[in-house]
Amino acid sequence: MRWLAIFCAITLPVQAAVVEVTGRAAISGAPSLAREEAMKDALHQASLQATAQVSGMQLMTDGVITEEQLSVQTRASVSDVEVLHEDIHDGVYEVAIRADVQEADMCPGQTQAYRKAIAVAGFGLARPEQATYGRLENVEQELPRWLASQLNGQGQVHALDATRISLYQDPRRAPSAETAQQRLTTSVALATQLGAQYVVSGVVRDMAVHKADDGFSLARLSGLSRKGQARDFVMDVFVHDGLSGAMLFQRTYRTEGEWDAGRTQKVGFATPDFWDTSYGAQVQKVLARAAGDVNEALRCQPFMARIVKARGNRLHIEASAGAGIRPGDTFKVYRTGTLYNLDLEPRTELTDMAAEAVVRQVQPQFIIADLKKPVEYLAIQRDDMVIAW
Repeated sequence: MRWLAIFCAITLPVQAAVVEVTGRAAISGAPSLAREEAMKDALHQASLQATAQVSGMQLMTDGVITEEQLSVQTRASVSDVEVLHEDIHDGVYEVAIRADVQEADMCPGQTQAYRKAIAVAGFGLARPEQATYGRLENVEQELPRWLASQLNGQGQVHALDATRISLYQDPRRAPSAETAQQRLTTSVALATQLGAQYVVSGVVRDMAVHKADDGFSLARLSGLSRKGQARDFVMDVFVHDGLSGAMLFQRTYRTEGEWDAGRTQKVGFATPDFWDTSYGAQVQKVLARAAGDVNEALRCQPFMARIVKARGNRLHIEASAGAGIRPGDTFKVYRTGTLYNLDLEPRTELTDMAAEAVVRQVQPQFIIADLKKPVEYLAIQRDDMVIAW
């Protein structure tokens, strides 16, 4: 029995930047040919520093990997190339260049623009005692609520408020409480409950206030107001797949700002008084960046929705009208299953049924689609999936 597994499509983006790299090529003929190859190598390295997408494929036969491929792709544009120096060392031609690189679209072939449903859970607070200064204890709900609002405002995803639910019993250890495969069973349960495709969660690691005599804080050195005290802000943001529980995104964000509110003022997190502080302004920038990063991480992912009812030629699919689905749209149908690896660890497997579902009706909380063949013929059932790539 043979099956194909596609894994780890990871996009690593940065903003436009000027980079300096060195390309190398062995001299096996004319030096001019080696120079040309070295220049190609330098341009490739420069583009990788702007955008890199790592993907892999495994072909298994009877549980044994018979073929494995790993590829790195980039679609960055490189301009204003300047040759810094050229040299030959031990039969290798070297070319050092400086160039401008611009991040490019990593999924230009993607035509669907459906808004993926994501559940934004409550954030954990690793050190609750730090929140008492300024009465910021509400950060566990108000931070993710503000993040969900930002995500909805950008219009690429449909963020659902699940801030009343915390995924981590001990935020200090999150996400180390997961299994070795970085799965989180609670994220799957939450996604199923809310009909979400992904789950966003996080932990506020640090909100410590510096001592008043700390004259070397980043905030003071950068020229911010001196009338308050420097305060740290560190948070982790996680995105889990709602079908398998696998972690798709993990990033740490940190900043520092001047806490210039009154020493006994009950400010609260995400209140007008909070945003008016120098510290709140820095935190707001970090949260906006996090919202953009989550959107970018999910942008190239396919749109997926669960089948909640299958009878005859008709499917009821758990997707809201807010996703942007319209009558006449088509989805590919996949059967879900569980695959166990050699260590008996479960993996979610999707099998292409080579069938298309055509949307007939769009209801506020679900859609109705038709198949050419009855579901009994294709063995399609509840909890199978439809996907738009």
